[in-house]
Amino acid sequence: MRYLILATILAGLLIVGMFGSRGHKFSETPVEIFNDMDRQARVNAQSSSDFFADGLGPRKPVEGTFPIGFSIPDKPFGDGDAVVDGFSLTGTYFNSGQIGDYYGDGMPKEIKLDKEFIDRGKQRYGIYCAVCHADSGDGNGVVRPFGNGGQIPIANLHEARFADPKNPDYRSDGEMFSVITMGRGLMGGYGGAIPAKDRWAIIAYLRALQKAKIDSETKAAETSETKTNN
Repeated sequence: MRYLILATILAGLLIVGMFGSRGHKFSETPVEIFNDMDRQARVNAQSSSDFFADGLGPRKPVEGTFPIGFSIPDKPFGDGDAVVDGFSLTGTYFNSGQIGDYYGDGMPKEIKLDKEFIDRGKQRYGIYCAVCHADSGDGNGVVRPFGNGGQIPIANLHEARFADPKNPDYRSDGEMFSVITMGRGLMGGYGGAIPAKDRWAIIAYLRALQKAKIDSETKAAETSETKTNN
C-alpha cells in the first residue's frame, strides 16, 4: 500500500514539474494538453486577413442577400398584381398560408399553376425535401437509417392526413405552407431558405405526386377486379 502512495506522490510531483508553474518566462509556446481554442483559424474584428484578395478581414454583406429574420423590400410579383416579400411571414395568404385565423386550401390567386410551376416544385422538392421524405414522398429518405436505430419519425406524405381532404386530420395547402415555413416537431423551418413562391411550388408538386399515387393504386385495383371477375 505504501508503494502505491509513494508512486502517486512521485507521479503528482512529475506532473507539477512538467506542466505546473515554472517560475520564469519562456518565449517558446508552452506545452498544452487542452488549448481551449486560444489559437484558431478565425478573423478577429477590425483586423486584416490574407485569406481575401483585398486584405480585409470583416466582410460586407453579399449584394442582393438579406440575413434570416429581415424582410426583403416589397417588389411586384411576376405573374400578378400582388406584392410579396419573398421570405418574411406577413398576413396575406400567399405569405402565411392563413386566411384570418384559419389555414386556407388551394393555391393563392397570385400563382399561375402550370407545368412549369410544378416542374419548379419538383426541383425544389428534390433539393430540400427528398433527403428526408424521399423522392417518392413515403418518408424513406437517405437520412432515415441514421439515428435512433432507423426509427426517425419522418412523415409519409401519402398518408391520409396529408393526401385525403376528407380525413379529419388533413393538412391543407395553407397548413403545409406554414409547416415548411416555420417547421414542426423534428422538422426545422425553411422559411429563411426557400422563397414563398417556391414553397407553394413544392406543395403543388406534392399534390401532383399524391394524385399520381392514388391514380396508380386505383387503376391497379380496377385491373385486379377485372381479372377476378373474368
